[in-house]
Amino acid sequence: MDPTGLRMAVFERMEAPVGSGRLRPVLGLRLSMGEDGPMSQVALLANPAARSGRAAGDVQTVVDRLRTRGVEPFVLDATSAREAASAAADAVASGVDRLVVFGGDGIVQIAADAAAGSDTVLGLVAGGTGNDAAEALGLRVGSLEDRVDRALADPVPVDLIWTGERHAVTSCVAGFPAAVNVRAEAMRFPRGPSRYTLATLAELPGMRPGRYRLTLDGEVVELTAAVVVVANTAFFGGGMRICPDADPTDGLLDVCVVGEVGRLSLLRSFAKVRTGAHLDHPDVSMFRAAAVGIVALDARPGLRADGEPFGSLPCDLVASPGAIQVAGALTAPPGRA
Repeated sequence: MDPTGLRMAVFERMEAPVGSGRLRPVLGLRLSMGEDGPMSQVALLANPAARSGRAAGDVQTVVDRLRTRGVEPFVLDATSAREAASAAADAVASGVDRLVVFGGDGIVQIAADAAAGSDTVLGLVAGGTGNDAAEALGLRVGSLEDRVDRALADPVPVDLIWTGERHAVTSCVAGFPAAVNVRAEAMRFPRGPSRYTLATLAELPGMRPGRYRLTLDGEVVELTAAVVVVANTAFFGGGMRICPDADPTDGLLDVCVVGEVGRLSLLRSFAKVRTGAHLDHPDVSMFRAAAVGIVALDARPGLRADGEPFGSLPCDLVASPGAIQVAGALTAPPGRA
């Protein structure tokens, strides 16, 4: 690909309101650095589900706010996760200065995977269901306009989780929460954190702890667990502090293991996860390592990351220090509530 030009048909310049049906493509357009200042090359990637319907107004608000700040964004044209991944990768390969992402953790993962190891700065504008990445990096508070402004702030280095093939931003999850996530994803109602609560109750009757082999910086541990979470940041499941002391700048991964617990005990521990008080449960163990291997000996092999399918076990997860630059990020661990 020619590094001096943006790939044709990837970008649409916003010539009309979102959803108006009058978006006019400007093919192969790239502004020089001298025309509009240091952030003239800004691409906007929105969750495909947010490009139409009621959410389209929020996308328009994001675009209008960027224009107010003197930025004319290129809107990445994507109607599916696959297209979003391709468009984000093309934008980064073309040398776009900043990739602003509007949506939840799934679209953030796509953008982070594309931007990892590049000079492209990632701007996160929370607009999804869970928003755990934005919450962990202090980017969820304020009005939508405030969040857009922070997406144009100075960049901060942030770690990612690396599998050898792709990146995750918040955490990788095996066991009961992965099953809950699958069920929650299939639910159309309600929205927000209460969806995960209902999905948890629905999955609980079939919960069975499994056997895992963990390798933590070369040290092997075999255990029975209902939950295994390998975290780069503190939150999962829509604001639950599963690893409240996880620091996305320390080059390490926090591992939370909920051991061989019964259904009632698991439910009680999950009720405490929102504040981080689950760490006091006698069957909860915490580890920290730069590299974590997980093998399912007698357990469900499914793996989720950032609320999305992420392959299956076995897998090797490695902290990737400073893999992305995130605009306006606050990286101090939140700790317990």
